[in-house]
Amino acid sequence: MKERGFDQKVIRLLIIDDHPMVREGIRLMLQSPSVSFLFEIKEAENGEEAIRMVRNHNFEVVMIDYQMPGMCGDQVIRDMLLYRPALKILAVSNYDGLAYIRKMMAAGAKGYVLKNIEPPELIQAIKTILKDKIYYSNEVASRLLESSRDGKNALKAGNRYQLTPREMEVLQMIAEEKTNEEIASQLNISRRTIDTHRQRILQKVGAKNTAGLIKAAFELKLIEII
Repeated sequence: MKERGFDQKVIRLLIIDDHPMVREGIRLMLQSPSVSFLFEIKEAENGEEAIRMVRNHNFEVVMIDYQMPGMCGDQVIRDMLLYRPALKILAVSNYDGLAYIRKMMAAGAKGYVLKNIEPPELIQAIKTILKDKIYYSNEVASRLLESSRDGKNALKAGNRYQLTPREMEVLQMIAEEKTNEEIASQLNISRRTIDTHRQRILQKVGAKNTAGLIKAAFELKLIEII
């Protein structure tokens, strides 16, 4: 039985991976007879090609690896979202390290799954991000849960400073050297709201400038040196 909302149109999807066998495997999963709705699929083997395709085609979903020749996945995501802010992006990777997950999600991915994912879960991930919700595969969710139990994790440190989830998000983007305009665009809120968040974060962490905010972001484990 087809699900309401997904049987009424073709979903335009781009697969970005430098390995042809991976792209073909994903394509076969999405085109399986058991899938109750249709995909119009295109492929790119590197970031530069993907960005050109996103500029010229109105994709709804992009599936992207982290490690590729030239541009890494997180930078490709940022560049794609500059052209298509409403694009829903699913990271599909062999890496379950927290640094990789954080980079891809901070760049704007709506979900993160591993390449050993089974077809039903892959379809569920796509359905979830199309509803503008976050999706993690079981292995990735477990990895994040382990981190959350670490006494030095971001959530506990954030609670010490009484930062809200939105303030934590803004702080991470500041530490990644995004401008207020870029943060406002990615979060779909006004520049004035970002200015307000920045001032509140400065007060809460006791910092006087951006350098102090970046120091706080390292302490909160929002960014890592890898």
